[in-house]
Amino acid sequence: MTTYILAPGDRYRRLAKRFGIERAAIEQCNPAVRLNDMNVGDVILLPLPRSATLPSSETRKEVRRGLRGLGRVALTFDAGADVGVLYTLLSVLEERGVRCTFFVTGRWLDRHPAAVKRIADSGHEVFGHSFRHRSLCELFDEEILDELEKTEQIIHQTIGRCARPYFRPPYGDRDPRVLELAGRTGWQCIYWTYDSHDATGSPKTPEQIIARVLSPPGVEEPRYFFDGAIVLFHASKAATSAAIGPIIDGVRQLGLEPVPLTTLLQPPSGL
Repeated sequence: MTTYILAPGDRYRRLAKRFGIERAAIEQCNPAVRLNDMNVGDVILLPLPRSATLPSSETRKEVRRGLRGLGRVALTFDAGADVGVLYTLLSVLEERGVRCTFFVTGRWLDRHPAAVKRIADSGHEVFGHSFRHRSLCELFDEEILDELEKTEQIIHQTIGRCARPYFRPPYGDRDPRVLELAGRTGWQCIYWTYDSHDATGSPKTPEQIIARVLSPPGVEEPRYFFDGAIVLFHASKAATSAAIGPIIDGVRQLGLEPVPLTTLLQPPSGL
């Protein structure tokens, strides 16, 4: 099986014609995907060998949701403000046996290398969130690449792991130029399915964050909605640190398991 990121207008019939495979075969590979919920940025499975070569334009799409139907959800944390309650947050994640994904700015990493090492040593994934946390849409091409590459270099120097290809743009700011440039140079933009709003507007209480995540407005089927979802949090918020334990418990009560981003995007073993 090969993963594929949905583009505007993608439907099973069009994908079947494009890749020369049966529509029924695609539907069979994605039983949890409802036709009216096929959205741009969602990841689905195509019945092609994992070695299949997809067009280079595939990397120029941003990911907004992982694979559905596997009972997984990715809790992701942006880090670029201060260390704050990071160690408390990591302790809560460790107590519950959860591995997550952190997107860190290069400048934050440069100032707090011990914190990033602790994140990595705790089994969490670390990817870039630019170097200076500036809107990439406002930068020249060479500045965008410098933001991505410089952060990648510091991550590799600090924890000995490569962050490529994934990155998250500051403020979620991106446009076709940013995505084209990033994709052409080997980067994959990771957005989110759902924002916890822990850093939006007035300061939130833990109870407000818990309520927003576990009872999302307008969502009638939370389990279906969060299956395969990428959820955005911020690592420096005390309210988030206090809320994340109950959120993990609530997610598990829905029959879902928090996993790192790369796990969310991988087909089940054996396929």
